[in-house]
Amino acid sequence: MEMESRLQVCLDRREREGTLRSLMPVPTSSSASSASPLLIDFSSNDYLGFARCPEQYHRVESAYKQFMSTPSSRAQGALLGATGSRLLSGDSCLARSLEANLARIHNRPAALLFNSGYDANLSVLSSLPYRDDGEDVIIMDELVHNSLVMGVRMGRLQKENVFTFQHNNVDDLRRILQNFVKPSATQPSVLIVIESVYSMDGDIAPMKDILDLAEHTGAAVIVDEAHGLGIFGRTNADDMALESPIDIASHRANAGAGGTGAIAALNLEHHPALLCSVHTFGKAAGCHGAVVAGSNTIISYLVNYARPFVYSTALPPHSLVSIQQSYESMMSEEGERRRKVVFHFVRVFRREMKRGLSCFGSGCQFELLPSPSPIQAVIVPGNESCISICKDLREVDRFDLYPIRSPTVPKGKERIRIILHAHNKEEEVHALVKALLSSFRRAMIFPSSVRSCSISKL
Repeated sequence: MEMESRLQVCLDRREREGTLRSLMPVPTSSSASSASPLLIDFSSNDYLGFARCPEQYHRVESAYKQFMSTPSSRAQGALLGATGSRLLSGDSCLARSLEANLARIHNRPAALLFNSGYDANLSVLSSLPYRDDGEDVIIMDELVHNSLVMGVRMGRLQKENVFTFQHNNVDDLRRILQNFVKPSATQPSVLIVIESVYSMDGDIAPMKDILDLAEHTGAAVIVDEAHGLGIFGRTNADDMALESPIDIASHRANAGAGGTGAIAALNLEHHPALLCSVHTFGKAAGCHGAVVAGSNTIISYLVNYARPFVYSTALPPHSLVSIQQSYESMMSEEGERRRKVVFHFVRVFRREMKRGLSCFGSGCQFELLPSPSPIQAVIVPGNESCISICKDLREVDRFDLYPIRSPTVPKGKERIRIILHAHNKEEEVHALVKALLSSFRRAMIFPSSVRSCSISKL
C-alpha cells in the first residue's frame, strides 16, 4: 500500500535523526522484583501525589457513591459515560454546579469544562472571531505549548499575523506591540498568549508586566495555567521567586485557600487585560479534564463556537466528582502540607545541583536552567547524549526520567526534565543529584583540577 510506504519513510527518517518516539515498557508491581524494583518517579506531572494517593481515591469513591444516591442521579440511572455532548444529552446538574464552583474559586464570572487541557487550548485559540480585513494579531511567547500553537493554526488568522516574542522578554513583546498601536478607529484586536509556568523550562512568566503592558496597548491576554494550578496560590507567592531563601515556613496560613494557580498568587484574577485562563486537571490535580475561566461573554461564545466542546462527548459523572474532590484537596491543609514538601525539595535539589555543577568548570556543557517551580531541567546538548544518560539513570539507578529531545525543544537545548513531587523522599532527591553528576562526569573529559572535586562530598 502506497500510504503505508510513505508512513514508513517518515518513521525511518525520524529513527536516523534520533527523534523517533516509542512507548516505553511499563513496570508494574507484579513484574517488579528485588532484582528489578519499581522506578523512582521524577518524571510525572503528579506534583502533589494525588493521582496515586489511596486516601484521595477513597475520597473520590465516597463522594461518587454519595452523588449516585441523590434523587437526580437515581432518576438517570448508573451512568458510566455522559452519553453525548453538553449541547445534547451530556449536560448535567453536576457539571453546572462544578462550573459555578470553579468560576468562584478562580474569581471569574463564569467557567466551562473541557475534556483535556489540549482540547481547551484548541477551543479558545481556534474559535476566536478575527476581523475580515486581516488586521487582528496574535503574539505568543516562543515557548508556549503545542496545544496553543495548534489552536492558532486551526483558527482563521493568517500566519503572517501571528508573531512570537522572545521567551519571557517583556521588552521584545513591547517592540512587537508598537507596530500595532494605531488610532482607535482602526485599532486591531491584539491577543497575547502565555503560560504561567512553562512546562519544559519550569520558569514563570512575568505576568503582571505583560498584563499591564497589554492594558496600556489595548491588547488582551490568555494564560495557560496547566503547571500553575495546585502548585502556586495565595498562600505561597514567595515560592515563585528564584532561589528564595524562605523555606517551608513561607506558606502563610491566613492568606486564603492555596493551590488555585499562579494568577491567584499574584492577585491578577481581576486584571482588566486578562481575557481568560485555562486550568488543566491532569497535573497537580491528579485527574483529567480542564476548565476555561472568564467572562460570561467568552464562555457563552465558546459554547457556541468551540468545536472540541460542541462535538465531543462530555466528561462522565465520575470525572466530575474527581475534579470536585481534587480542588477540595488542593485547597486543604493537606494540599498546603504537600506544597511545602515540594518546594523544600526544589530548594534542596537546586542547591546541591548548582554546587555539583560548579566543580565542572566554565567549559561544562551541562546547565541547570533557572526555575523556582517543581519542574527542573538540566541541559544535555545532543539527542544521543541526552538519551544515553537517561537510559543509564533508568536502568542502573532506577530513576524514572526521560530525555526531552529536539524538535520538542530547540536543537542544542536537549534536556533531562526532572519533576519533584510530594511523594518523593529527601534521600531520593540527594541520590538523584549524585547519580546525575556521576553520569555527567562519565560523559565528559575533565582537567585534573576538576577530577579532584569529589561527588561523594556533595
